[in-house]
Amino acid sequence: MDHTELLEEVRAALGTSALEPLRVGGQKMVYTSELEGVPCVVKIVPIPDTAHSDEVLERARREVELLSTVESPYVVRVLSEAVEVGDRPEVVCWVEELLDGSDLGDLMDTFPWQPDDVWALIKDVAEGLNACHELDVVHRDLSPGNVRRRSSGRFALMDPGFARHLSKTALTGVYQPGTPGYCSPEHVPGGHPMPASDIFGLGILAFQALTGRLPVPYNSNEGAYWDALRRADAPAVKTGRDDVPDDLADVVDRCLQRQAARRYLDAAELLEELQGFVDEGGTT
Repeated sequence: MDHTELLEEVRAALGTSALEPLRVGGQKMVYTSELEGVPCVVKIVPIPDTAHSDEVLERARREVELLSTVESPYVVRVLSEAVEVGDRPEVVCWVEELLDGSDLGDLMDTFPWQPDDVWALIKDVAEGLNACHELDVVHRDLSPGNVRRRSSGRFALMDPGFARHLSKTALTGVYQPGTPGYCSPEHVPGGHPMPASDIFGLGILAFQALTGRLPVPYNSNEGAYWDALRRADAPAVKTGRDDVPDDLADVVDRCLQRQAARRYLDAAELLEELQGFVDEGGTT
């Protein structure tokens, strides 16, 4: 089946209008469309004709299962089941709500941000993570392409494609979860990502939004990167920007503690701390 025929099969299977490319390439193709007159996003994951086909298919199924279970304004909503297309099948596809705004990856040239914007980033992403952590799910890939800033200024969590249900058997295979530069110490081979790993990922995003740089840079040397995550402490955020308010710096620095037990253990604990700042008349 050629590409045009495949897209038509996907459109018919999902019941959407014509597909317009938004992002094509990599492990997932993304199109805009309409479902019953409502703008939406169609995501298509090619299934390789290799020994890893079952893993890719199961990962996509789990992503849709997770999104269909989470009820939160801080997590993108799924609007369909995962649908397989083709005899093998060739792809698995589904429909999500279309969020306005831009991914953090498209906003990096606007860094550094003002503290109030970073407080909003931390709170909203923590709310989205909490909706996952309450279901015993770890996102595992909290990178700029997976967080969207809405036109309202609020943030939403997307693409839990590497998410891990702690109560379910882990998927194994060639795909290492996480994005270089945005991994936690628990992402190092042999480690076991946990809710506190998502907190580290949120700390990375907040640190980068405040300073314009990564706390643990990735320079295309995977071994050196893993070693830095395993052995080195992230710099204090005030070393990159000394005008960051003390309470915000304390939150970001705690998120980036190398030892998981010294971070917020999950999003609920982080949100409890943020609520304490509100009760004391703080910024958040």
